Amino acid sequence: MTTTTQPPAPAWWPRAQAEGLLPTDALPPATPPAPSWIVLALSFFGAQLVLWPFLGLLAMTLGNALSSFSGALLTSLVLAAAAIWLLRSSQALFAEQLGFSLLLAAQALWLWAFVQDFRSETLGTVTASLLAFQAALAWIVPQAWLRRLLGVLASWTFLFLPPWAAAQGAGQPYLGAIFSLWESWPRHTLLLAGAWAVWAHCEGRWLTRPWAAKLRDLLESAAVGLLLALALQIVLRYVLLGARGSADDPQAGQALLWAWHWQNALQAGAVLVSAGWLLQRWPRRGVLWLVYAAALVACLGVPSMGVIVVLASFAAGTNRWRLFWLALAVALMELGNFYYALQWPLQDKAAALGIVGAAMVPMLWWLRGPRTSPAQATSAPVRTPWPITLVLAVAGVLALGLVQWDVQRKEAVLAQGQKIYLPLQPQDPRSLMQGDYMALRFAYPAAVAEALDTLQAQQPWQHRVLAVARLDDRGVAQIERLARPGETPQAGTVLLPLKRLKGRWVVVTDAFFFPEGQGRPLAAARFGEFRVLADGQALLAGLAAADLTAIQPGKLPMPPAPEAPED
Repeated sequence: MTTTTQPPAPAWWPRAQAEGLLPTDALPPATPPAPSWIVLALSFFGAQLVLWPFLGLLAMTLGNALSSFSGALLTSLVLAAAAIWLLRSSQALFAEQLGFSLLLAAQALWLWAFVQDFRSETLGTVTASLLAFQAALAWIVPQAWLRRLLGVLASWTFLFLPPWAAAQGAGQPYLGAIFSLWESWPRHTLLLAGAWAVWAHCEGRWLTRPWAAKLRDLLESAAVGLLLALALQIVLRYVLLGARGSADDPQAGQALLWAWHWQNALQAGAVLVSAGWLLQRWPRRGVLWLVYAAALVACLGVPSMGVIVVLASFAAGTNRWRLFWLALAVALMELGNFYYALQWPLQDKAAALGIVGAAMVPMLWWLRGPRTSPAQATSAPVRTPWPITLVLAVAGVLALGLVQWDVQRKEAVLAQGQKIYLPLQPQDPRSLMQGDYMALRFAYPAAVAEALDTLQAQQPWQHRVLAVARLDDRGVAQIERLARPGETPQAGTVLLPLKRLKGRWVVVTDAFFFPEGQGRPLAAARFGEFRVLADGQALLAGLAAADLTAIQPGKLPMPPAPEAPED
């Protein structure tokens, strides 16, 4: 007895049946099983072994022709035509991989043809021509997976179009246009997200058109490409700008987070449209109100929030769950990257998060559970659980009490402790989630470092230990050895607490916090000024230069204004 497995229905299939476009008992068309990723990888690798020697021979044969605009453009068209012929004439996987590789080479040659005579004024023309070429190829190829890949490439080209077109009139260099992309993305990407949203809304009515399948592949792959590009932008922003601390930026903390301009209003409008569309389709609307309210507040600090919400909302409303989870991941990346931004003061960012949290409390209280109707009520006694408000009140009192106790203990160390200096190896100031601080490193003698490694190997649970340090005439401490259990400091020595943090042994702490944007003078620090009690309690009180003079944080001087030209 043989059984047949019903193929999974596309996302639009139930809606098409509900609107009467398809019979209710119709089954989705059968699709051949997709090959495994190992087969795909091996076939792609085999296609490269054939393609690259051919391209090398072509380059040697047509070397002079490829260096001209007409020669490179004609060669690109010939390669594209050969790829399309191969893709239409054969259904073999190797032929498809070879045709895909030829299409990539054709696009590279097309771009090469237009950048032969490179000028910043032609960037907009180059990008627009490549976008048109990619869209035409995606429309012609018969394979759906190739259309999706070309759609992703076309969406990335579209992302570069407005910045390069703006640079065309301003005469910006190539790198200037690239960096202006970060400022332009949130605006024109909303057009691409909106086009896909319109398709997702009208998909059930348009799928009967002969061009609908191709448009679906292009727009859905463009939405995926847009989300991947936003994720790449976040990573590059963190890698390129995250290493810079606020002490290196005179404009750090100067922008107003609460400023409302037309870009924020545009993103907020996209959030409202998405909310109105999805709230009409989902029965449980309570949680959605909470999510969209938080997204509206996030529009102040996350420039692409409206784009992400549009993609996530229409993906969820049309059961495209893989696209929804991708949009959710990008949204979390954007929200996590918000705290690393240098332009807004930390207190403004903390206030924004506090406002969102405070707004969530009454909404969560309203959504705390289903309400029991009078018909469902019974006469059975209901056991009242422990009041949640009392638990929260006790927890709040305990938290405040512990904080007050810790503050008083540290104030006592500062007031009564002995002043000593400990050599440091400071790292650069960084702006991280805790605020602005300078990361500190401590140097230990070889014998002490070896003893600490041995202690960590034998007692991995041990994260605190006392060390004996000897003081010189200036009060500079040099760690000599680890203290024995119950040992008390002798004359000319102090006990210093060593603590293991982030895989390293530090004295008290591994960071010195300073006001936002005022860490540049701390780069000259060579000693840490500590207050130490006889029982080994210590606290970092400040930083000092090589001559033991205290170093105070300070703002960077603003660059001087340019002088007016003389007449």
